[in-house]
Amino acid sequence: MSRPELTTSLKNHRYRAPNEHGQVLAIPEMDTAVEEARHNSECLSAENVEIDSIPLHELRQQARREIITKAVEWTNKITGQAIACAECSHHASLLFVTGHQPQLAHAGVWAKNFAASGLATRSQGVSLNIVVDNDTVGTQSIRVPTGTRESPSLVDVSFDTTQPQQPWEELSITDRELFESFAARVSKEMVNWGIDPLLNQMWPGAVQASRRTPSTVECLSACRIQQERRWGVNNLELPLSEICQTESFLIFVKHLLLHAEQFHTSYNLIVESYRNENGIRNDRHPVPNLHRIDDAFELPFWFWRKGDSERGQVFVRRANDRVELICRGEVILVATENELLNELQALQENGKLRTRALTTTLFSRLCLADLFIHGIGGAKYDEMADRLIAEFFGIEPPHFLVLSATMHLPIEKFDIREEDVRKLKNKLREFEYNADRYLKTPSASALKIRKDELIQQHWASQTTGLPKRKRVQRRVENRLRHLELKRLNQSLCDLAAEQVQQLQSDVAVAESKLSANSILKSREFPAVLFSEQAVHILVDQLSVTAASVSSC
Repeated sequence: MSRPELTTSLKNHRYRAPNEHGQVLAIPEMDTAVEEARHNSECLSAENVEIDSIPLHELRQQARREIITKAVEWTNKITGQAIACAECSHHASLLFVTGHQPQLAHAGVWAKNFAASGLATRSQGVSLNIVVDNDTVGTQSIRVPTGTRESPSLVDVSFDTTQPQQPWEELSITDRELFESFAARVSKEMVNWGIDPLLNQMWPGAVQASRRTPSTVECLSACRIQQERRWGVNNLELPLSEICQTESFLIFVKHLLLHAEQFHTSYNLIVESYRNENGIRNDRHPVPNLHRIDDAFELPFWFWRKGDSERGQVFVRRANDRVELICRGEVILVATENELLNELQALQENGKLRTRALTTTLFSRLCLADLFIHGIGGAKYDEMADRLIAEFFGIEPPHFLVLSATMHLPIEKFDIREEDVRKLKNKLREFEYNADRYLKTPSASALKIRKDELIQQHWASQTTGLPKRKRVQRRVENRLRHLELKRLNQSLCDLAAEQVQQLQSDVAVAESKLSANSILKSREFPAVLFSEQAVHILVDQLSVTAASVSSC
């Protein structure tokens, strides 16, 4: 299999996933990424801005110290090995950060981890993957292609029994037998493709982890991290839920709470501006506006307690010298400004105060990363985050890297395009109205002569400018002529029955091939469904190659 091609898209912000197998989208180019990180680091260190009266560069130092320490401990716990060293990581010159939900993702998502590791190796820095476990779980299954090349289909294969929608960090394995048999059931569905899925190599790590912990997040993370280590991908890992409990993060939260009205106003103006500029009419896309209830302002956080069925919105109210946090009508925190940090820490012990998408990357880009690596979806959100950083914090937003990749199943696709189907359908429609153009028999010639006469009569019998009596008379004549013309066209079409039947068959076959291609050419399949060799090629392109490119 050939090595993936590295492509770069361009100056506008229309991020498009690569179409072809093995292509990688990188904006800016990978060989400038380390220089971008250095530039971000220098600029953020020089910014004269404070967050809760703490200079930004000091808060960044604290956040990196706390989060890297936690990440080393968590990564070692998940892998069961002392594979990371906190002492050497604290003083890394550059920190590359990415993140995603814990699910088994497609290659475009996993590619970010490979790139982060390679850039860290190249710069003698550190890479961190944030396991975004505050998002809700959509399903405890993955989509798997099954069937044959001519008639492929999709089937959902579950790694656990379906549970009520809840945040990832609350999810536990409930059906051990289903969990342990997951890889075998996936392989059974894919038997016709001749692929030995990478999942077969990885899943024993998830099963082994499940005997130590019921946490779905930890089990899915364990098998992924262990496989990455086998490839030489050496990222630190930490769930977002752990980051949200650090003092540095709560200092960031405190700052937003104390400036809630200003942040609320900036956020909504920027979101509305984004919708207007991009012609978006849906008032919940890409994110909904923050609400206001009387003198309480919503901020982009979630809160819930263990056992809650869903996450709740968080509102902030200033009452004299006190700050109140409200969720679902309940006051969950009351504190003076001086007490606020301690009360936030106590709140995290009794509940779950978590970020939403924009606040996740705001904190990561401002207070943690030297370069944040986004997928295409996250990059669109951060166009708004850029404006928030500039308007609310008053500083130049740090640059970020947009990265994605495409992998297709190693199954020959059908040589068919939508345009081909459209042409066949147009020809079939042509037989319905103009079969005489394709018929040469005497019977067809006689019908064609009469059809031409009717068409000439039609053009000679226009009613424009005639008196009403004449128009009515000609309408009757025209109606009769139209019916005769319709019968003639049907008779001609009947004479071409064999050709029409063949065309109908050709359309059905072409549509079937096009439908098959929609499955066979999908880039959304989890990367674990591909062979280890196929994914390893992408790893080499993004981790080994990134590490070996000479820096500027």
